[in-house]
Amino acid sequence: MSHMPIENQQQHQLDFGKLTLDNFLEEFNRVEVERLLYTLSSLYDIGEEVTSSESPELRISMGNLLRMLMGTVLCTKAAVLSYAKYKYAMQSIVAKGIDANFYLRLDPKELSRWMELRQPLTLAEVESELPAFFKAHQESLLRYQIQMMVPMVVKDNLVGCILLGDKLDKTTYSATDQILLTMIARQVSMDIYKFSLIEELKQTSDKLRKQKAELVEANLGVQKMSEISMRFISILEENKLFQSILEEMLSSTSATKGVIFKVDHGRDALTMMCCKNTEPFSQRNLLPYRSYEALARTIESGDPHICMVDGGRMWQVEAKYALFVPIHNKNRDDESALVSYVMAVFDKEKRGGGVLTFNERDEAILVSFANYASILIENVRNYELATKDSMTGLYVRRFFDQRLVEQIDKANQVNKVFSLLIMDIDKFKHVNDTFGHPIGDQVIKLVATTIQRNIRTEVDIPSRYGGEEFTILMPEADTERALMVAERIRQAVEVTDVSHLVTGRNITVSIGIATFPAHGSTPKQLMEASDVALYRSKGGGRNRVSIYEDEV
Repeated sequence: MSHMPIENQQQHQLDFGKLTLDNFLEEFNRVEVERLLYTLSSLYDIGEEVTSSESPELRISMGNLLRMLMGTVLCTKAAVLSYAKYKYAMQSIVAKGIDANFYLRLDPKELSRWMELRQPLTLAEVESELPAFFKAHQESLLRYQIQMMVPMVVKDNLVGCILLGDKLDKTTYSATDQILLTMIARQVSMDIYKFSLIEELKQTSDKLRKQKAELVEANLGVQKMSEISMRFISILEENKLFQSILEEMLSSTSATKGVIFKVDHGRDALTMMCCKNTEPFSQRNLLPYRSYEALARTIESGDPHICMVDGGRMWQVEAKYALFVPIHNKNRDDESALVSYVMAVFDKEKRGGGVLTFNERDEAILVSFANYASILIENVRNYELATKDSMTGLYVRRFFDQRLVEQIDKANQVNKVFSLLIMDIDKFKHVNDTFGHPIGDQVIKLVATTIQRNIRTEVDIPSRYGGEEFTILMPEADTERALMVAERIRQAVEVTDVSHLVTGRNITVSIGIATFPAHGSTPKQLMEASDVALYRSKGGGRNRVSIYEDEV
């Protein structure tokens, strides 16, 4: 199999940088002038495009190059591949007629040989000069009918290669074609090399930006974070915590609007946790986020993003500018913890009116706060796990007992009354025995939900005291108020449709009430008083409310 010796190839290689225009035209006098001028003009434009800050997409520029290349040598298919030195492999940047994911692995032992091959090679020459490479990829090269391969090398750095298929007229590549391909490959290799340097500079710039952000974060001040800690550490209810986080987000960035989203990775969607100064969101609605590029990048990369809002609207938010900062899930062992929530602020307030975009300082502040917020959220979750019943979401008995002691102390100090309700699901053993424990669990959940819907949110303290027994601590509620709430709960349970769970019967509850200090001044006295009242309800036929003072 004959081919040009490498020594002769090197002799024929042209040092374009040292040629005058006359020498250049003389050297290429066998190239059609129009093709030459077209090629030179196109290479200049593509080189400008690659190194322009306005055109960061190498794939777009290489696409233009590929069209020019195929038009110059009149081939049916071609691909430009870049070399990844740490993988010893070439990956397609752009291709036509060849798989866009075309992938070539190199033998490290042949790498030095690749450096020497700076001229177009026929397939036969590839087999001779790079036998290990040819053997590994012979099937792919033949399948795509590759006729010519042009290595791209810059300063002893392998940059990539150009692959070309059959010519349109089915002829072989002429000497003219090969000269043009050599010229194109040299210019393109320089363009790709410059682009890689620009990308390295960008990456370095990004690292410096992150370091700067970290310095800003570090300089936020111990006092500021200490103030936030003191304000937030006592918040142990999730909704309150998120609302407080949102207020701090807006205050620290001068943003006019804000939302905290929860990420549902399984559905590629978000749900709203809380919002301010926006049109109302429904917390039940799933919000697909893929159509918002910066938001999707924040979730996928775990990095913050500042952007303009496309079309001036994002769901219920009308805005020009946005800053998205992820809150990572701290309850994971791996470093690539999933983004659990996204803090979104919109339109930084401008003095004198109008709005501004956000800056790196705003980003750094929210990144710092997001790190702290993730700890606060985890603390709330741990607190809920320790204090709330996993089945019903009501407080556990231990928590209720603690709060009862605290409530007595507080009531004594301010001379206030409070009431205690204890209730039991009537004939619950019969439900379990007849329909099974899973149905019994569903009944318990229904009753718990009914209780939560009929008491004062964030004031009254409901608990699952044990099995099918529940208690409710009602601060500053006298007996009359407690009786009204108890009757409301009893009636709501009675009319709840349970036909999908149990047949031929309704679910009812019996309730007992005791009030501090009239019916007891210690936890034991109050629990015993309410228990006596409960058993009076049971003994009186169930599905009723009794007050302890009736026993006196």
